Amino acid sequence: MKKVCLSIAVLALTAILTGSALAQIVSIPGQALPVPTPPLEQRVDHFRCYLPLNNPVVNTNIQLIDQFDAALHAVENINQLTIFRFCNPAKKAVGGVVTPIVNIKHHLTIFLINPQPIIMRTVTVRNQFGTQTLSVADARALAVPTGKAIFPNPAPPAPADLDHYKCYVASGNPVNVLVTLSDQFFAESVGVTQPLAFCNPVKKIHDGITTGILNPDGHLVCYATTPSAFAGATVNISNQFGLFTLELGRPDLLCVPSLKLAWSVVATPTDPTTP
Repeated sequence: MKKVCLSIAVLALTAILTGSALAQIVSIPGQALPVPTPPLEQRVDHFRCYLPLNNPVVNTNIQLIDQFDAALHAVENINQLTIFRFCNPAKKAVGGVVTPIVNIKHHLTIFLINPQPIIMRTVTVRNQFGTQTLSVADARALAVPTGKAIFPNPAPPAPADLDHYKCYVASGNPVNVLVTLSDQFFAESVGVTQPLAFCNPVKKIHDGITTGILNPDGHLVCYATTPSAFAGATVNISNQFGLFTLELGRPDLLCVPSLKLAWSVVATPTDPTTP
């Protein structure tokens, strides 16, 4: 009987001590239990990108610093932007797996930028199409958070909770996957083929205002898609570079949220004739 009582007392004491310890942990400021980070596809949208039939040009003065620049202690200076694509968030269905839209208000305007130095890199990424190794060259574009409305409605302000992206020309093996894409315009099935661009989230400095990176592990890989049956639309858009009315033609790109697993600069061969 004494042994039973002793065992009960030990269990009771253990429960009291455990409860006290948990209470102390919970009550200590800054000791909240960590919240698991949701998968990338629940934080960053897929984007379906449309060809504008008009291409407004913006003369500006901005500085860009992404993860490639930071490694070189460099800054890229941009003085001209030309609208290249407009992108809607899109729902993607493939093989019975549906990836919904994260935020219906998230849109991107992709601007071509003035020429930048060519530094060849190899980048390994992982996304819903698998793990791929890309050959990445110079930066060609800046993707800017944008508000959108169907013409003639006024465009809302650009979203403040979406990153800017600096996009580099890229190449790699085609994924050759049939997907069904649904956005605010329409839905259809198209083929996703070769990668064309790799995009880093980027810090932007414009008119003395710095826009930081919100999601440093969220990147985009933009793939070519097969011809679309889209009939066209006119939209009003708003972003940090102004208000624009765009006539949109058929979409031809799908930008996919991606994790960057590794990257390296490709060494340039030394010319043996150079002293």
